[in-house]
Amino acid sequence: MKYFNYKLISTYRTQLMGLAILWVVFYHLTIHLSFVPVLDPIKSIGYGGVDVFLMLSGLGLYYAYQKSTKVNVITFYKRRLERIIPTYLPVVLITCLLYLYFGEMSVTEMFLNLTTLSFWLNSANRFDWYVPAILVLYLITPLFMRFFTTYNKYVTVTIAGLIGVILSLIISSTALSYLLILTVRIPIFFIGILIGYFVDKNKKFTKQHLILHIVMLILGLALLAVIQKYFTDYLWTFGLWWYPFIIITLPLCMFAAVFLQILSGLPSMKFRFLSFCGTHSLEIYLIHERVLKLATMIRQRQDINMNDLLLNIICFILTLLLAIVLKKIVTGLISRFTQQKPQANVDLPAK
Repeated sequence: MKYFNYKLISTYRTQLMGLAILWVVFYHLTIHLSFVPVLDPIKSIGYGGVDVFLMLSGLGLYYAYQKSTKVNVITFYKRRLERIIPTYLPVVLITCLLYLYFGEMSVTEMFLNLTTLSFWLNSANRFDWYVPAILVLYLITPLFMRFFTTYNKYVTVTIAGLIGVILSLIISSTALSYLLILTVRIPIFFIGILIGYFVDKNKKFTKQHLILHIVMLILGLALLAVIQKYFTDYLWTFGLWWYPFIIITLPLCMFAAVFLQILSGLPSMKFRFLSFCGTHSLEIYLIHERVLKLATMIRQRQDINMNDLLLNIICFILTLLLAIVLKKIVTGLISRFTQQKPQANVDLPAK
């Protein structure tokens, strides 16, 4: 058990966020990799990177809430909004204006996107689902933490997770099934808070924990394989895409963190690119898919002769550059108008 420790997930949290966003970017690529036996399956489940985001966000929020209770809940909400909204709105506004210019979006749809109502109303031209969803999870976190800090923590997380699953089952195959992309992922968010507690209390990672993690990972991957092969007709209406990651995400993060810890012993292994992607994960997430869609649309309209590989490479490089610019502008403005140091992209535990 030399390398296994829950604290590793916290130690390499930024790098894990980097891996997660690269996985999501890989998922969104318009390149078909069916001729590559290993890469194609990995690409096809790249949406699992969002589950990693949610679990790591839950971990960070555990510490953020501990700090905020020394002030008040309003401060907790304020800091969450300062991180998300100033980055989110400019990207939404610019993207919507471009779609408006190309005749692909109405003014009403633009308003719905700017207010995040497009997700909740299932707008055809929805910009994003993740930010509206994470804002709601932020909203209910203080209520959850009241129970979490007062009652048995395992029972509290189990009940919260079951509420998410039951809600998902209720809305499956109904007009509200588009919300499954959020509701099925509620359990993993609260599991992240529990992991934050484990890290804070230095909970020991035992052999039993290792066996449980291995079993969870194997069962989750097997379930994912079965679902994708035999239940393709029900992936969206019942949210079967996302259920396996309830049990996959934690062991996946643990084993990835252990792997990073082992690699860190090698000379010159600083994970600079992963750290960069992790600290710019929100910016990359918001920008990449939109840049790729707009570039694809322009290529088709202008009949530009450019293959998919080159298009995707250019869009990825452009995304990284725009992410740097966006983050610098936003953090600079926040620092100037609030007289505070810019916040990191995640709430890191105290060292």
